[in-house]
Amino acid sequence: MKTPNHFNVIVLEDSDFYNSILTRQLQTYTDSIAADKHFSYDIQSYTNIGDCIRNLKPETDIAFLDYYLNDGNALDVMKKIKQRCIDCKIIILSQIKTIRISLQTLNEGASDFISKDRYTLARCCYILEEIIHQRLGSQ
Repeated sequence: MKTPNHFNVIVLEDSDFYNSILTRQLQTYTDSIAADKHFSYDIQSYTNIGDCIRNLKPETDIAFLDYYLNDGNALDVMKKIKQRCIDCKIIILSQIKTIRISLQTLNEGASDFISKDRYTLARCCYILEEIIHQRLGSQ
C-alpha cells in the first residue's frame, strides 16, 4: 500500500555506465532532501524494458526513461507505465536532440523531455525535487 510520504522512482537506461551515474546522482540528491522534507523513497534501476515492466509497481511516482533503448524506445514503455501507474510522472532523456521526438513524447504524456548534456543530471534532480514538492504540497 502506498503511503503519502513515500515515493517510488524508476530509472530505465540501457547504458550500464549512465544508468549507474544517474541512479547514484538521484539517490545522493534525494538523500539530502528526504529528511528535511520528511519523506522516504525507493529508486529501482533497469537496463532493459522487460525487467522494468515486469517489476513495475502501480504506485510508481516518477520514471526516468532513456528514449533510445536496445530493446525498443521510451514510447513503448511510457504506454505501459501510464496503464499501470495512473499518476506517474515520466521524464524522457535522449542524446539525440530533435524537436520532433521531444514534442512526440510530450504529446504522448511525458512530463518533461531532457536532452543529454552536461546539465542532465542536475536537471533530473531538480525535476525530481519539484515533483516531490508538488505531491507533498497537495496533501
